[in-house]
Amino acid sequence: MKKKKLLVQVGALIAVFFAVILIAGGFIIYAGSTTMYLSAKNEMIDRDLLRVRDFVENVPGLSSLLDYWRENPYDTIREMTEEERDKGYDVYIGEDWYYMSDETFARIDDYQKLAVAHDYYSYFAGGFDGEQHDFGYEAIYCIDIRPENAGFIYAKGDGEYTFKYDSFGLTLDMDISGQRAVQKILSGTNKTTEYEIVDNYNGKSIYIGYVPITVNGTVKCAVCIFYDWSEFQKSMSENLTVMTLIGLAVMLIVFAALLHYLYNIALKPVTQIQSNVREYRENKDSKQITENMKHIRSKNEFGVLADDISELAEEMERFTAENIRLAGEQERVAAELEFATRIQSGSLPSEFPAFPERSEFDLYASMTPAKEVGGDFYDLFLIDDDHLALVIADVSGKGVPASLFMMSSMILIHDRALMGGKPSEVLEFVNERICSKNPSEMFVTVWLGILEISTGRLSCANAGHEYPVLGTNGGFKLYKDKHGFVLGGADGMKYKTYDIQLCKGDIVFVYTDGAAEATNASDELFGTDRLTEALNALPDGSPEELIAAVGKAVNGFVGDAPQFDDLTMLCLKYNGDPV
Repeated sequence: MKKKKLLVQVGALIAVFFAVILIAGGFIIYAGSTTMYLSAKNEMIDRDLLRVRDFVENVPGLSSLLDYWRENPYDTIREMTEEERDKGYDVYIGEDWYYMSDETFARIDDYQKLAVAHDYYSYFAGGFDGEQHDFGYEAIYCIDIRPENAGFIYAKGDGEYTFKYDSFGLTLDMDISGQRAVQKILSGTNKTTEYEIVDNYNGKSIYIGYVPITVNGTVKCAVCIFYDWSEFQKSMSENLTVMTLIGLAVMLIVFAALLHYLYNIALKPVTQIQSNVREYRENKDSKQITENMKHIRSKNEFGVLADDISELAEEMERFTAENIRLAGEQERVAAELEFATRIQSGSLPSEFPAFPERSEFDLYASMTPAKEVGGDFYDLFLIDDDHLALVIADVSGKGVPASLFMMSSMILIHDRALMGGKPSEVLEFVNERICSKNPSEMFVTVWLGILEISTGRLSCANAGHEYPVLGTNGGFKLYKDKHGFVLGGADGMKYKTYDIQLCKGDIVFVYTDGAAEATNASDELFGTDRLTEALNALPDGSPEELIAAVGKAVNGFVGDAPQFDDLTMLCLKYNGDPV
């Protein structure tokens, strides 16, 4: 259906194009032929008009004859009686008969005037009639154009030697265009030939030429030649019709050939390409579409398009296969990550209360990784009955590598702390072990605290980690301890142990940079000020409640922005000696 629609659209454009050319060509041929024909006819009429003008102007007594013919029209054209002939022709006038001046004409008697006027009229009318028939004119008129006699026809070369007189433009056989030509001569604006085309003169198309007749420097009358060019128009119309039919036939042949050519070079390849693409969409067989596209042998862009589609189909098949492989790989990795997540979460203390038999303290901790597995970790364990170890750490990087480094670091710290010693000694030992085998050059920040449960003395050491927060009767504040260098950054590093004396009800809150450096959509940091505000909003809260409050504040601040780093928190509340 689309193929037919496109073919019809292309065909319509071609048809309009040919139709415009045909119409424009016919108009140009018709207008050109008519112009050439009328130009040639104009030259012929101009020549004949000038010859007739010379013939008429050679009559010396023309003014007197014009007056006599107008005043005695019927006497002029009727048969003269024998008496009129005898009296008119037998009298010696005393000068050449055909060179009679107006003065001589005025002196002769009525019989002589009748004879002279009768002969001159026959001479005029016969000459006009001969001119008409010799050159195929429709008519030749001699028209009086003097203001007092304008419109009086003296001689008609149409086979009827008659006079005709009427008010100018009423019943005279001349339409308005002919009147304009005579009026130009009357007004003296034109003393040479004048031409008009009259489209409806007795049902014919007439070409009219006028020339003024001047006697003694004064325009007396005008001679007009009517030429019928209806036959020429008819012939032109017939020829134009024949040419149009031939043009239509040629146009149809060329139109059909062009459409056939366009179909073969453009529409057919498009149809084949479309069919092959639909087939490939259904069966996804790149080999089949490549084979089918080979049959499209167009030497133009469609052939190139067919080759490109074949290559694209093969590439898509390779891409699909690769996607399937990658999907399987992703499923495997996802399964392994899920397993790693379970291992990691299982390695962290997750049952609270962690030491339900001990009432001297309350503990709670949580970790929310930025990815499936994280690099943060915390740990809490009894070294002996009177010493509790608290650890929170942040490994550089994220994901699986960080989680592996985290596990090894956590084990090293745990095992070395169980051996006893100050927190600084534990960190120094772990740093040396990490630096000795650290090809990836990763590091970890650690805060380690060992609480002497019986006295409330908390011995701590900080390896590049965040400041802890201490909660007392005065509220929660940052405890800006002395930082050592990160573990794994450089061997031989020394760390300092410092003590915090906890009283009953005091709270220690430690965290990773995932809390302080949480970022919202405007790239603002959550910061330690907002962290302490969240803690101070719940001064009597339990460790679990305090961690939940901070987590809620961080999430509210971040909003829809993605979690950039792991978020880990640990909180200890010292209750004093057991009751």
